[in-house]
Amino acid sequence: MGRPRDRTIDEAVLSVTLDHLARDGYAAMSLAAVASEAGTTRPALYRRWAGKEELVVAALATVAATSAGEPSGDLFEDLIGELEAFAAAITSANSLSVVGLMLSGTVSPRVLQRYRELIVAPRRGRLTMCLERAVRAGRLPRDADVPLVVTMLTGSWYGYALAGYRPPQDWPHRVAAAAWRACGAEPPP
Repeated sequence: MGRPRDRTIDEAVLSVTLDHLARDGYAAMSLAAVASEAGTTRPALYRRWAGKEELVVAALATVAATSAGEPSGDLFEDLIGELEAFAAAITSANSLSVVGLMLSGTVSPRVLQRYRELIVAPRRGRLTMCLERAVRAGRLPRDADVPLVVTMLTGSWYGYALAGYRPPQDWPHRVAAAAWRACGAEPPP
């Protein structure tokens, strides 16, 4: 059975993996370099993860953990909370660079699929749930194009980044208000 795994090594390795992914890309990421920078060895990595793909997927899963939590009951504020959680996740752990990497076509199909399952789908699901709850409550029209608006929500962050701008401090509130309008309703004051 052996001794228990040292969680601090896991955390260091996963953090360094995200840094290396963002800086070097998937193909150039070296397990030896990750191990060295994390203060451990390649055998220690292989005891935890079967290989590079598994390590990258585990690192991506740490980014996926950022969520706004339980709904508050205020439908507009819940949407803002989800957008705040998205902003926190995308600004941490070089996540924006990882998004670019996922779009580059240089990662394995399995890693891209796991990224979509662990990060993209849950975030889109939570944003969709916020808007659908507002539709069911009559706060947004029944014909609101929720899938399109969800894409616009996160896409606006990427648009700022690609233009070379940092989203404004009040981005979550402003984009939630824009989404409300895009659905055909006036946002709360």
